[in-house]
Amino acid sequence: GSYGKTSTKHYLNRILSEKLSVCMTPGSYNTTMGVVRTIREYLQPYNEVFIVEMGAKQPGDIKEICDLVHPSVGIITAVGEQHLESFKSIENVQRTKFELVDALPSGGLAVVNDDFPFVANRKVDNVAVVRYGVEPRDAVQFYARDVEYSVRGTEFTVVHPAGELRLRTRLVGECNISNLLAAVAVALYLGVSDDKIRYAVEKIEQVEHRLNVKRTPGGLTIIDDAFNSNPAGSAMALDVLAAMTPGKRIVITPGMIELGDRQEELNRAFGEKIAASADVAVVVGRYNREAILAGIGENPAIEVHAVDTFADAQRLLGGIAGAGDTVLY
Repeated sequence: GSYGKTSTKHYLNRILSEKLSVCMTPGSYNTTMGVVRTIREYLQPYNEVFIVEMGAKQPGDIKEICDLVHPSVGIITAVGEQHLESFKSIENVQRTKFELVDALPSGGLAVVNDDFPFVANRKVDNVAVVRYGVEPRDAVQFYARDVEYSVRGTEFTVVHPAGELRLRTRLVGECNISNLLAAVAVALYLGVSDDKIRYAVEKIEQVEHRLNVKRTPGGLTIIDDAFNSNPAGSAMALDVLAAMTPGKRIVITPGMIELGDRQEELNRAFGEKIAASADVAVVVGRYNREAILAGIGENPAIEVHAVDTFADAQRLLGGIAGAGDTVLY
């Protein structure tokens, strides 16, 4: 997928490990060389499941990894505007991500995220398919209902063809519900019981720098979404920030990169979303500064700062943030 791969991999690993012996590619090992290293250094004869994260910068990258590992179950988490500098168009992104589905055997399973139009509009007829989404839609078989957010995390019900499953997790954000839906779909397919899934989901730890919520001894809430950013992910992170009602809501960002000729347009839209979600915006660096500030506009409801470095942003934060405030990186 364009995003959500690493988090989904970790959640799937935690759930499947309740029943099966699992090996997964570590960290962001999602290239052919990273997968080869994992096989040679980590994979054991007794492992029953090998979870492989597959990344791509250009067409053919996913097919190359598939030719190596011969997957039988494939998850596509997203097709979005990521790495447009190398892909050039979202149609090329779609074709490349679906190299995974094209590589699956006739007896395999594709699990695909219909929340993204360029996943939903791609026909899959070479293999059985499960379509999932946070919201119910015509073709969606796995979706979330009765979602409740709190300071302790999230509760929601997974609705699927064989029934319903109420889950509680420390994770926050719609993107994490989506990632969990994919993991639960595969876990049920591989015979993991409802009780084991429920237990594992409750124990899942947040993945570092991916919508990771922490609280400091001084009473500050930190939402760390700093690993990378993309239009869908940044919008979801800002939705989480907007829901934090006590204290000031502060966002610190350099904006989004690798968006090709849509760089200015998408960062301007990002600025508009910031203006609707935050009380204070700190824009770091000069690369996207003009676009983000143009998107925020002359809005008296938001305090705006432009700084050159992350160190400058940290010094500024020390003077404006206090107990009860929330900071999104």
